[in-house]
Amino acid sequence: MSAETATLAVRKVVRVNLPLERAFELYTAKIASWWPTRTHSINEDAVVDVVLEGREGGRMFERTAAGEEADWGRVRAWEPPSRLVLDWFVNPTNPPTEIEVRFTQEGDATRVELEHRGWEAYGARARDSYEAYNGGWDTVLGKFEEAAAA
Repeated sequence: MSAETATLAVRKVVRVNLPLERAFELYTAKIASWWPTRTHSINEDAVVDVVLEGREGGRMFERTAAGEEADWGRVRAWEPPSRLVLDWFVNPTNPPTEIEVRFTQEGDATRVELEHRGWEAYGARARDSYEAYNGGWDTVLGKFEEAAAA
């Protein structure tokens, strides 16, 4: 592991005009209502549901109309309404990484902080993978913001 890859972490912050509990619920229990599956999933247009099981050890996965399921991750920490940590392994050919999402009340709104780390497991591909996800999270969190504003 190089010093550079050990410090790589995607960090994103959005602020949504929802109370803390509602922001957490939208991000977790209602994830299928906003996640951009056409561009950020395994089966793209065939996806009809995204499920995040709200408990430690719970799965995060997509489901197609044919009932096929593809795992995205596993819940490592479940602390509603303030924190969620996932082992992330959307692509089975890549090593897992870790995503932590923190929710903090700020007045009438909620600050949502996402950190995606563990890129050192990718070795020589760490920088390229980090860069791809860095841009990808902008799209995903943008859809979350849109859903929160609706």
